[in-house]
Amino acid sequence: MDTIGQLLPSLSDARILLVDDDPGAIQWMARVLAGYRELRFATSGAEALVVAHAWQPELVLLDVEMPGIGGFAVRLALKADPLLADVPVIFITQHGLPTFEIAAFDIGAADFVTKPVTGPALLARVAMQLRLRRMTRLMARLTARDGLTGLADRGLLDVELALECARSQRTGRPLALLLADIDGFAAYNRLHGSAFGDSCLRTVAQAVRRLCQRPADLPVRHGADAFALLLPDTATDDAATLAARLSGAPNGAGDPPVTLCIGLAVCELPAADTPATRDLAVELHRAAETALARARRSGPGSACVHQLGGGDAALLSMTSGSLS
Repeated sequence: MDTIGQLLPSLSDARILLVDDDPGAIQWMARVLAGYRELRFATSGAEALVVAHAWQPELVLLDVEMPGIGGFAVRLALKADPLLADVPVIFITQHGLPTFEIAAFDIGAADFVTKPVTGPALLARVAMQLRLRRMTRLMARLTARDGLTGLADRGLLDVELALECARSQRTGRPLALLLADIDGFAAYNRLHGSAFGDSCLRTVAQAVRRLCQRPADLPVRHGADAFALLLPDTATDDAATLAARLSGAPNGAGDPPVTLCIGLAVCELPAADTPATRDLAVELHRAAETALARARRSGPGSACVHQLGGGDAALLSMTSGSLS
């Protein structure tokens, strides 16, 4: 079993939004946080909300007092957004009055810092909040587990799929969902027995898990002999490559051999073409099932892809991972 430390990725790729109406303060914070590769800034509350909605930061450093939309109003707006409600906010202010601090925590601040703050202190607070957020998300995934395979269960997939679809609709970033089931699993189980069947399921689960290279990738046990893989920010070519790798991964011994049928659905629609009223989660899951059904009709070891807005499902060439 992986340790928590191994499961938590490096913090250097964390997305941090710096918000202050003083450009000098932003420049100072950017220098202090130079070890983080993904930094963006805003010099007003209105700009901060635009950037946050489009970019989905993992942490916000927010000045309390700004012209127009102040820091408290920005926090309340973030809290009202399902995709941003759990993003930690560290308030930074020149006022050390207890009333300011109490008000900040009342509206959900993760931390409260009074200027001037030292660089090491700011670094420590930022790292702590990022670790806490990633740990919370990791623990949610670890507790929603299938007992046999250790993969996430179907309930967690439903939650994460809805969130990632909402994010894709907002940003226009691609999103892929892969469904796979084991060819002839019932016959395999009858021939070799349930113990070998369980071993087969764990082998396939390990193959699915190995495809996950990023924290947001979610491997799932989707059914009795079915698996799913949710792949945010993954376009068709990359998703097809992963499908090809999974198709050849089990290579199980036995008679009948262990092969997989794979259905892949990918959404690469611009944000303007996916309004919030569209139930993209239902569409993407249905498209993956459609692609999987065609793969089954094409024979053991087949895979198909369905691109939302791109027409009917197409067969995949499993030697190259490209569309054929």
